[in-house]
Amino acid sequence: MPRLERTYKGAVRRHQLLLLGLTLLYWNLVIRFALFMRLLGARDDHMGDMLSKGMSFLVEEVVWSSVVISLFATLSWFTLNKLYPRLVRNFKMRKLAVGVVFLDILIFLIISILLGIVHYSVAQDLSFAESISHLPKFLFNSTILFFLIVLFVGGYVYQLINTLLQQVGYVPLGKIMMGYYQKPREEELIFMFLDLESSTAVAEKLGHEKYSYFIQDCFKCVSNSLLATRGRVYQFVGDEVVISWDAKREPSYKRAVDFFFLYEKALNKRRDYFEQEYGMMPVFTASLNVGKVMAAEVGEIKRELAFHGDVLNTAARIQKQCKRYSKKILVTNKFAVKLIKSTKEYKIEYVDLIKFFGKKRSIKIYEVHQA
Repeated sequence: MPRLERTYKGAVRRHQLLLLGLTLLYWNLVIRFALFMRLLGARDDHMGDMLSKGMSFLVEEVVWSSVVISLFATLSWFTLNKLYPRLVRNFKMRKLAVGVVFLDILIFLIISILLGIVHYSVAQDLSFAESISHLPKFLFNSTILFFLIVLFVGGYVYQLINTLLQQVGYVPLGKIMMGYYQKPREEELIFMFLDLESSTAVAEKLGHEKYSYFIQDCFKCVSNSLLATRGRVYQFVGDEVVISWDAKREPSYKRAVDFFFLYEKALNKRRDYFEQEYGMMPVFTASLNVGKVMAAEVGEIKRELAFHGDVLNTAARIQKQCKRYSKKILVTNKFAVKLIKSTKEYKIEYVDLIKFFGKKRSIKIYEVHQA
């Protein structure tokens, strides 16, 4: 397990740095575009005054405003990805949305004032400290209001994009926006069905409200393992999650199995929390299958990307066999063959030949062990 963790140690951090970089780029583009549009709409005499100061004025304002924008972008990324999830996890705040709105307003106001100070200090050729002493002169002028409106609109679009990415995933969003899946498309994918063991008994013991928190806490541990192994959540169904990987990439077979053991390790790290909060430790079992499926957008009022094919049906049925054979992870013969070719870090053990109701052919199932 330590070797497995070392392999993926930097993957989550790289993903977070990528998101931070994209956030910085987004906000710099938004503010630059807004300033450009404001410049175009300025009076001729005002524009003449700005141009008369030469390139040094423009360069200085761009540099200092970039510092403030980068500070704001970093703060936005931190609050959205670190602060809010921590508040939810630690306090289970039911009215968190209200707190988020007020915090956003406070952040927007502070950054708007900072941008206004930068703009004023450069325009009046003053130091930053001198501009602060003149704050009452421009605190409620059009410049502060302009930046505040830009930040509000940009913040709304930023959170909208972030919500869309969380709903549909990072990979298919572009294809969905381009209408790629309006016509069914054939894809070759690996599917994992990850299910909570003895879920009915757990639900009866905890009660429906606490059980809901329990499932939330279980699936929060999925994220980092999923990012590390480049998987994609297809859907959450009660206490089960269905995950997919691109089968055309050979490393995906190893990554799919890696995900299960990484997730198991992530849960074990929070053992004390689960036992203290719920009086039990969650145990998950999984099945893996690979094959061709049809992917298409379905629904009119609420649309979602759906996959159709025997691959999913077989994987779902095999997952139910984990309890019968007391196994953690079961895979089909097709997946086992591909896994053996892609890595030597796992060994395969034959379990049984089973025939499911409604199917003509029997299916060999195998258990995966760490070598």
